[in-house]
Formats: sequence, C-alpha cells, structure tokens
Amino acid sequence: MSVDAQVRQLEQWVAIKPDDGASVRRLVNLLETPRGFTTAFGAFGTAQSRINESLGFDWRLGMLDRRVYGDAYLQWMSILETLGITQVVPVAQMFSGRVLTINGQHTHCDVRLKFFKETKVIPSLCHDCFKVQILPENLDDLFLAYFLLLNLDLPNDNSRKCMIELRSGIKYPYKGYIYCQSLAEAKSCLAAFDDLKTKHAICGLPAKISHGCSEFGQEYPDFKYEGSDEQKPFKTPQGWAADEKNYFRDLKLAKPGRQTNNKSIISLRDVFVFRTWVRYAQLIGDETSARFGVNSGPSLFPAFDQRVRRQSKTRNAEMNELECRS
Repeated sequence: MSVDAQVRQLEQWVAIKPDDGASVRRLVNLLETPRGFTTAFGAFGTAQSRINESLGFDWRLGMLDRRVYGDAYLQWMSILETLGITQVVPVAQMFSGRVLTINGQHTHCDVRLKFFKETKVIPSLCHDCFKVQILPENLDDLFLAYFLLLNLDLPNDNSRKCMIELRSGIKYPYKGYIYCQSLAEAKSCLAAFDDLKTKHAICGLPAKISHGCSEFGQEYPDFKYEGSDEQKPFKTPQGWAADEKNYFRDLKLAKPGRQTNNKSIISLRDVFVFRTWVRYAQLIGDETSARFGVNSGPSLFPAFDQRVRRQSKTRNAEMNELECRS
C-alpha cells in the first residue's frame, strides 16, 4: 500500500477513533515521509501543511530567537485546536542529522540496551560511542538547544537529538546529544557547539563529553568518561564477547527505513514533541513553561501525565541542582 493510501486510511480511522494512540503515532510518522509533506487527506495532514506554511525562508536561523520559537509554538497549538486535534500522543525525543551508525554499523540502540539490561554486558559497538551531552536547565533552554543543533554544521552530519528524561533513576530532566564514534570526534563536535553559541551570543547550555548510555556508567563507573586524556580504557571482562555473539547470533536486525532525520520543515510529529516537552515541564514545576501558554494546546494521553507526576519532585530537584551549578 502506498504512503498516500496509508495516510488516507489512517486519517479516516483516527477521525472515528481519536483515542487510538498507536494509529495516531503511525499517522504522524508517515506524514514525515517526503511524500507526506504534500499530502492532506484530513485534519492531521492539513495541520502539517499549515505548520509548514507558517515557516519563513530561513526559519532555522530565526528560531535561535527565544521570542520567535515561543510565538511559533503558540501558533502551532492554535492550528491543532482549530482543526479539532484535542489530544496528542506523547513523543519524548526528536532527532536530526544522519541516522546513527558506529564503525559503519547501524546501532539499534534499543536492542543493544535490552541486551545490556538482561546480561549486564556492554555491547562491543557501544565502547566506541561517545556523545556530546548538553544539559539544559529548563524548558526554554531545551528548545534553544534543539534549534542550535539544527543550525550546527558538522562535517559528518552527526546524529543529534533533544529529549525529556522519562527513565527512572537517570538524572536530569532535559537532554541534548551529539553522537560520535570516537573521543577525538566528540571533542571536535563539542568545540563546534561552543563556537556556535559564541557566534550567536548564547549563554548557558553547558555541554560535556560522555561515554555510551547512562545505564552503562551506572553499572560500571570505570566506563564513564571523566574528562582526562590519561584515563585508562575500560577493561572488558572475559566472556563478554561470547555472551554477545550467542545473543545476537540468530537475531535479525532490520535496516532503518531512512538514512537521515533531516527535514526541510517542522513536521506535525515535531509539534507533538514540542507539546510533550511543554506538558512535561508544566508537570515538574518548570516556571519557564508559562511563556508557552498555560492552557494552550491539546491534552496528552492520561498515562503520560501519571508517569511524569510520579517523577515530578525528583525532576524539579534535579532542575534546581543544575540552576545552582551555573
């Protein structure tokens, strides 16, 4: 079935079943495909078209102004409400740049992290994964970090993302990442990020280099990158290679459906992410969420609110901890 046919079918379905979160998620993902940019069979496609029409010629650069992206967010929420989209599925993270590979291999991070949780073995590919980690102090800075990463020109078009933290036990509510496949590349990307901030007179948004997933460093502190060139490499325990080989021997990993996450527009899925970020900020008591409209935008599925409320006190304390550091 063509993308157009799938979009048409899903638009008809979610008009009848707006609470079918899985179908809504699939629809907004399909609308991100190149053909989906021009398809408007219903409320969701129309919303994406109107969001696209709201963007100026050089919108990426313009979004480095806090007033611009604040006003744009309110405009996008108005578009959703006008078209009767009253509930959105939560989407916590947003990517840009090429699809992540390490040493030429697609990482399949979710599968490798599942393997780690089951075996406590850090996958071999992950030993070469370094990241520039950005820790925005609040929601306002998270938006700014995202648009900075969109404007960041890197020779390898490194995979980048911004996100809210929903994992229990992993510190700090807001994150930005630039993914790298060596320590040297991470240092180069960190310098490029700092240079871009300086160029646009942007303060804050502290960044550092980290190694692999947070869960790895929690289990094995020696795996963490502590910022010293004299740091000894992590010593891999005996048996890990065999455990990994056995686990992945019969596991078929599908190739990603796209090679890049770059787009020429702000998609409807992006706007769902922004709405998710704002609601998260409201729930954890982030005062900067007020400038994005206290009552603006569709609601999120109740399970999201419940999950965030359980973490809200911890996340608020972590946010205050970051503020005290600066």
